[in-house]
Amino acid sequence: MYPWTTLLFLALLTTPTNAQSPMDRLEKLAAGGQIQENAAVKASSEITIHASPENVWHLLTDIDNWPKWQSTISAAKINGPLESGTAFAWTSGGTQIKSRIALARPVTQLAWTGTAYRARAIHVWNLQPLPDGGTLVKTTESMDGFVLRLFYSSNDLAKSQRFWLDALKRKAEQ
Repeated sequence: MYPWTTLLFLALLTTPTNAQSPMDRLEKLAAGGQIQENAAVKASSEITIHASPENVWHLLTDIDNWPKWQSTISAAKINGPLESGTAFAWTSGGTQIKSRIALARPVTQLAWTGTAYRARAIHVWNLQPLPDGGTLVKTTESMDGFVLRLFYSSNDLAKSQRFWLDALKRKAEQ
């Protein structure tokens, strides 16, 4: 037997049966409203929206209607109620993404995980009411995956977040 096959065999024998998959770890982080801090790509952005948190929440959680106000999203469909574990699929910039709701605290916090082309992501949204009736929206996101590291940067992600937030603001303030 070759030395590397022996190592592989030993690794398989010593891997705990309850070991978490990478997506299980991401789901757990997202359920706690956290991103993957050691991910290759990360960004955080915020914006003040002159609309109530309830209005902003409605737009953000009405996933099937994202394409109506977010021009880079061509399709979006949630497969059940807005709650932890519910899957949804969407297409952004031509990329098909499979996501799962990890956290839905009405009018305050939303988080999901997503996969596309073997890349994995966590996206967390926080809504904070402001004294004037508006909403401070903060979003943090992490992405990881080998190919992603080669073609997408934290700066690219920050630009994408800015686009999302600007579109959300325009729609909410109509």
